[in-house]
Amino acid sequence: MRDDALAHLRDEPIDWRHKGFPPGEDATPATVARRGWNLLAGDLPTPVMVLKESALAHNLDLMARWCAERGISLAPHGKTTMCPELWARQLAAGAWGITVANVAQARVARAFGVERILLANELVEPVSIRWVASELATDPGFDFLCLADSLAAVEALSASAGTGRPVGVLVELGLPGGRTGARSEEEALAVARAIAAAPGLELAGVEGYEGILHGDGVLAEIDGFLDRLGGLVAALAAESAFDGRAEVIVSAGGSAFFDRVAERLAPPLADLPVRLVLRSGCYVTHDSAFYDHLSPLGARSAGGPRLVAALEAWGAVLSRPEPDLALLLLGKRDAPYDIDLPLPLHVASGGALRDVRGQMTVTDTNDQHAYLRVAPADPLAVGDLVGCGISHPCTAFDKWRLVPVVDDAYTVVDAYHTYF
Repeated sequence: MRDDALAHLRDEPIDWRHKGFPPGEDATPATVARRGWNLLAGDLPTPVMVLKESALAHNLDLMARWCAERGISLAPHGKTTMCPELWARQLAAGAWGITVANVAQARVARAFGVERILLANELVEPVSIRWVASELATDPGFDFLCLADSLAAVEALSASAGTGRPVGVLVELGLPGGRTGARSEEEALAVARAIAAAPGLELAGVEGYEGILHGDGVLAEIDGFLDRLGGLVAALAAESAFDGRAEVIVSAGGSAFFDRVAERLAPPLADLPVRLVLRSGCYVTHDSAFYDHLSPLGARSAGGPRLVAALEAWGAVLSRPEPDLALLLLGKRDAPYDIDLPLPLHVASGGALRDVRGQMTVTDTNDQHAYLRVAPADPLAVGDLVGCGISHPCTAFDKWRLVPVVDDAYTVVDAYHTYF
């Protein structure tokens, strides 16, 4: 990544644009640690979402080791955080590249010098394809991959790709009723043949996304889908579709079932020089609910090492209008609510911290308020701070321009940007 672009972020003023930081203070991310601001002491106005540094470091190391032990690559999904500082740490920890979902996200990644981008989506708009072609033409070191699931998508890509360096394309296999992806192996084979024959394109491998599957028997369904994906690789190998390639990219694996991907698609595959690429993005912060329940480095770890939740959203108690109800200054504009509501973890009162897991429940949120059900005898008071775990990091970061990074004592040690 570009050190100059990252360094520029370090010198941006922390000001009125950034909620969760105290007003009237002269600070930048480069100097914020000198201020000694402490969340528990009331130095940060709520609502505020924080990143815990020790959890980030643990998660980065654990996922890097997990992938290295299995000989697979990681291109974490950048849309989870849209945070260049975290992308830089992921790449420094050994990530093979950064995944994005659209060209707007890719442009952010390129602005900060990301050299390998996997756009895990179809690319069909001429204006977007032309931008990719321009980036490939102007930077010989730039590596780019995207997906195609239909002949129409291949035609659209080829029509605007130009005559420079070819665009690397993965044929996408999908699921009935799911998102994008060819619905049958026969369709996928036809798409792959079209990619290989199209001017301006290069068939680089295959891709699928298993995370769309949910419900009873989901692991068996996922394994079946991954076996189909492996079968597609074998069928293409039988047609010599990848002859001459130094490596064939096979990519799957969101943040919940990457262990199944590593097992079912482990290289070597079909006697090809396969690079298996996971796209897990949420591992870097993990969460306190959705992914913690599903991840093989969460509840499914069977006693092994686990990821640690790095994100917490905090709100002040504004009112206790009824014996079993408190209202927090923390709402839909501040914390995710699309999968689970915030989960109360801690109460800070007078600088002291107490654990309240399982003792309080957020039952609803408005734009700026959370409804917290508490025991009538609980000493929770107006002005106390309630810290909540979150579910689904992807809808947490998009609510914050700048996120305080705190140590285990909740003292601010850094601040990270997001670009949504």
